[in-house]
Amino acid sequence: MAHGQHQPLEGQVLNARTGQPVPFATLGVPRRGLGTVADENGRYLLRLPDNFADTVVVTSIGFSRALLLPAHLAAGQRVVRLAPQEQTLENVVVAHRRVKPATLGRKTAKGDLRWVAGSSGKNTVDDEWGWELGAVLHPAKPAVLEAFHVYLHDNNYELLRFRLNLYAYGQGKPGKTLLQQDVQLKAWPKQKGWLTVDLRSYNINLEAQPVAATIQWLQSETAEPQKKYFSVPVKRQPKQVMLERENSEAAWTIHAMQPSLYFELLTE
Repeated sequence: MAHGQHQPLEGQVLNARTGQPVPFATLGVPRRGLGTVADENGRYLLRLPDNFADTVVVTSIGFSRALLLPAHLAAGQRVVRLAPQEQTLENVVVAHRRVKPATLGRKTAKGDLRWVAGSSGKNTVDDEWGWELGAVLHPAKPAVLEAFHVYLHDNNYELLRFRLNLYAYGQGKPGKTLLQQDVQLKAWPKQKGWLTVDLRSYNINLEAQPVAATIQWLQSETAEPQKKYFSVPVKRQPKQVMLERENSEAAWTIHAMQPSLYFELLTE
């Protein structure tokens, strides 16, 4: 974050149709490391530098994105209304083929390094929310996702919440969001080891094409301000498959490593 910041920008993200809060909507500034995530009541606190004159992009799964333009901010606009997207149900064709269980990703808990995220020694943590970590995966055949797992080597938080994101992957970076539902993972206090979410009720299908799977940090709470961090094991490897970005609108970086996360799936 930049130095010389003014008072935080506070507001709320609402559903434009119902007027209800949009929980855990993301806010980010394109091409800059500025962003955060709204809380369960859609309220956000965004720390911006002095003389800020950029556009803030507000997004949430299942909604069209909205923009807070510099003129809007100067006029005092703090409430953002997101329009729900119409959900289209794809035709499901049941093929009379045998399917078998498989895994996709790295299911080993041990790694060469611990990839640490947190804000130990800082008074605030909200400007870290929105951070994403994940991997490029290559399904060999069409598949149905059954469960997702990510390994926490360290976790000093009383509350830790993530969102699972899936993106089409092409031209060296993640692209279109593939999920139409908000899939979240929540760790119990100081939970370590494999964190799991059952995906069977979401009916998520993958084609035999590269995808990027990430966890996005949504929320955290701790009573120990000097120990605010968690970590995921990563393994060094020749191929660049590990993805990371600071918030929902920041540029992606890619590393020659692979984090400990994977899917259980059914495939042909």
